[in-house]
Amino acid sequence: MKRIVFGALGIIANGIGLIVMPFVAGLAVAVVALLSATPVSLGGASGTFDASASSLHYVYVPTAEAGSVSCTAEGGADAVWEPEGTTVPTTVDGAEYSPVGSVTVTSDQEVTLSCEGASDVAVADVGMMGTLIGLGVGLVIPIGLGLIAVILLIWGIIARVRS
Repeated sequence: MKRIVFGALGIIANGIGLIVMPFVAGLAVAVVALLSATPVSLGGASGTFDASASSLHYVYVPTAEAGSVSCTAEGGADAVWEPEGTTVPTTVDGAEYSPVGSVTVTSDQEVTLSCEGASDVAVADVGMMGTLIGLGVGLVIPIGLGLIAVILLIWGIIARVRS
């Protein structure tokens, strides 16, 4: 009887886990990737960098200049500039920098970034593969536990029918 109860409870918990766990794992990995990103200075208010399709590229400028900066990204037709609203600062060469936007591309290419009103621009490459792995792990764990729950339920039912 215990196997039936634990199997049924496991299936219910697993249903919830299949919905929640991928998002929690993906979010946790994304936060770690974002906090561990290391911006690299482009050496001035404009410059070029190699953009990867499997990464998100955050653009930082000195914090004192962040409010008055206007940036553009030029590359292939698929280079997209998105202004940023967060204010999580980071340090580049001992100075505090704030994010002003991000650049995404759908194919690997060289992107030219220009920021008017900034004395320097830094770019951080945030790989998205870790986030995708987190989502995958978030699915594999609940599916594995769900299989165990189904096995317990079936084993409990068979044991109950035989007794």
